[in-house]
Amino acid sequence: MEANHDIHNRSRNRKQERRPRWKQNVQQKWSNHHAATKIAPTNAEHEKQLAKSLHQLCIHRRLIEPPSGIQKRRRVMNDLDAMLFAWSESLLPGSSSYADNIISPNSDKTAAPSLLSFGSYRLGVHTPDADVDCLVLAPPHVTRDDFFGSWVDVLKAEKRVAELHPVSSAYTPVIKFEMDDVKIDLIFARVNNSKWLTEQRMKMAQLAGSLREEGDKSEERIEMSVDDSVLVGLDETSVRSVNGVRVAQFLIDMLDGDLVRIDNFRLTLRAVKEWARVHGLYSNVLGFLGGVNWAILVCWVCKRNPDAPA
Repeated sequence: MEANHDIHNRSRNRKQERRPRWKQNVQQKWSNHHAATKIAPTNAEHEKQLAKSLHQLCIHRRLIEPPSGIQKRRRVMNDLDAMLFAWSESLLPGSSSYADNIISPNSDKTAAPSLLSFGSYRLGVHTPDADVDCLVLAPPHVTRDDFFGSWVDVLKAEKRVAELHPVSSAYTPVIKFEMDDVKIDLIFARVNNSKWLTEQRMKMAQLAGSLREEGDKSEERIEMSVDDSVLVGLDETSVRSVNGVRVAQFLIDMLDGDLVRIDNFRLTLRAVKEWARVHGLYSNVLGFLGGVNWAILVCWVCKRNPDAPA
């Protein structure tokens, strides 16, 4: 039996020696690939653990706002939206006063101003102490003079508003204030095409209705989509004001609505921005990259590597 076994082994060895070298190389490469595929799940699991560790680090460094803070910001945004609508209605000929409109608001809000967020809040990467950048997209009957006139008077009369600083002479005119301790930077643009604004408001209302029917409990605020057609007829100041919203929405759209990719983008951007701050590299004023610049770079990397974790 042992002699037969030795003869079989010598025969197999001679066959391997006579095998062409290219076949041996193919077999070796296939063996290496097979081994790599067995190791891959372990590497993927390791990357998930690193992403989880990074998320915990962001919480520890207070880079992620707790749910209570998110709900507070959303409540302030909704209240501010209602105030803008009542104020806009009061500017129409023959309309009731702002105080009356607040008490008895008009049910038809298709032509009301739209409050759109941008910057870190719109991207979902804001810190607990960050301000909320907002754009008031107003219908044709509302002017910038109204915004820095009667609207500022409305804010002055509101007890929940503090630290009110209108800066109408800035390169991009802004009203800075706090509402229920939430910091807000409010800018303005007037849309000349009231039909476009009405259509977008209707689309937003339909989307909100469909999400409610599906039982969506997302804490993200539903906002209208702004495309390039809104730029038609705008003055130079309004174009600058709208750009922040356009960029934020474009970056979100680049991730194809995939919730996992959006979460990976947000976690990566939080970490990259914190790294830049710690190393003194986060400042447009000093010639370094600012928030929107880092966001564009991270979005590009996430787009190139759609399945990679944070």
